[in-house]
Amino acid sequence: MNQSPGIVLVSHSANLAAGLRELLTQIASDRVPVAIAGGTDDGELGTSYERIAAAIAEADRGAGVIVLPDLGSSVLTTLTVLEDDPRPDVLLVDAPFVEGAVAAAVTAAAGADLAAVAEAARQARGIAKLGGSELEDAVPPTPQDAPATNSAETATSEVTLPATLHARPAGRLAQEAAKFTSTIRLEYGGKTVNPTGVLTVMSLGATAGGTVTVHAEGPDADAAVETLAAILAEVE
Repeated sequence: MNQSPGIVLVSHSANLAAGLRELLTQIASDRVPVAIAGGTDDGELGTSYERIAAAIAEADRGAGVIVLPDLGSSVLTTLTVLEDDPRPDVLLVDAPFVEGAVAAAVTAAAGADLAAVAEAARQARGIAKLGGSELEDAVPPTPQDAPATNSAETATSEVTLPATLHARPAGRLAQEAAKFTSTIRLEYGGKTVNPTGVLTVMSLGATAGGTVTVHAEGPDADAAVETLAAILAEVE
C-alpha cells in the first residue's frame, strides 16, 4: 500500500490541536499520519518553532506533508520553519482549520496524492455550513463529474436514514465513492451533491427519518449504489 501524505496541525492551543487530531482519526483513517504542534514549549498558548519542525518530521512518511495553521503567529512561525528548511513536498495550505483538516484527511485516506490532499483542504473554504457550496461552479470537475461514456448503466436506490448523517459516515461515503468510476450523486431535500467530498456530503443536512437517494451512471453503477446505500442504511 502506498504511503499517505501527512497532515500537521499547528495551533495556539495544544488542546485544540489534539482534539482536532482525535476527530480526524475518527472520521478518516489511522493510516493517515496526523501530527500536532500546539502551544509553546512551556505549555502556554502560542506557537513553537521546534514543535512545528518536529511535527513535520513526525508526519512525513515519504509522500509529503501539508501544514494547516489556525491563525496569526502559527502561520508566521511555520513560514520561518519552511524558509529555514525549504522542501517542495511540505506545503503550507491556506484553508479553514477544522473543515480543511477534515477534507484533507478523508482525501488522503482515499489514496490521493499530496497535491490533491492540499487542494481538498483549500476547497473546504467554499462549503457552507448551513447548506450549499460557493465553489459549485468554480471547482474543476473531478472524474465523477464527467459524463459517463463507457456504459449506459444506471442504478438508483432510496434509503431512509436511521440516524442523522454526521461526520463519520460522511467520511466513509466520501472514501468509498472515490473508488468508483461512475458518476455518483446523492439527493436529499431537493439538493444534489457529489459524494466524493466529506463536507459536501455533510452539507446535505440529512436527518434521521429522511430519505436519501443514491444515483449512479457508468460501468460500475450497480456496485457504487449498493456500497453507498449500505453505508447510509447503517448510520447510527
